[in-house]
Amino acid sequence: MQIKILEEHEQPLSQWVTLVSRRVSGDAAGASREFHSFKQADYVSVLAITRDGLVPLVKQFRPAVKDWTLELPGGLLDMDEPPEKTAGRELLEETGYRPGRVRLLGRLAPDTGRLENSLWAYFATDLDPAPDWHPEAGVERIMVSEVELRAAILDGRFCHALHIAIVCM
Repeated sequence: MQIKILEEHEQPLSQWVTLVSRRVSGDAAGASREFHSFKQADYVSVLAITRDGLVPLVKQFRPAVKDWTLELPGGLLDMDEPPEKTAGRELLEETGYRPGRVRLLGRLAPDTGRLENSLWAYFATDLDPAPDWHPEAGVERIMVSEVELRAAILDGRFCHALHIAIVCM
């Protein structure tokens, strides 16, 4: 049985997301089905550790889950910026730390059934605090030890599945 995309349509919903509809053949009886996915910019997230062993996290309100979350620093990939540069920029903007070294851990698929983007996962070390840093509105920097991060994962305070995947990497 050969799968074939028969028809594809894109409908922009906002500056952030486009709904993609695809009619796909391949049913044994010759029938086709419609599938939907969302096209959006790639994510870039960075797990960082300071020279004294602390991990900077960010706390912010997320309307999608209607709650405050603890997350790794990160953001959306700008089309004209390499992912590694986005990782360093987001780390600085959200936590006030400049990375000395940034290493790619991997490129992950956030949801192969519904999302058409990637997650670029980075690890940053040799952090230097930026003396002129001012916190981003609505984003609070939280510094935790590795033991505290593990506890936050286990008790559900740090529950972003993609960010837990980065920690595991």
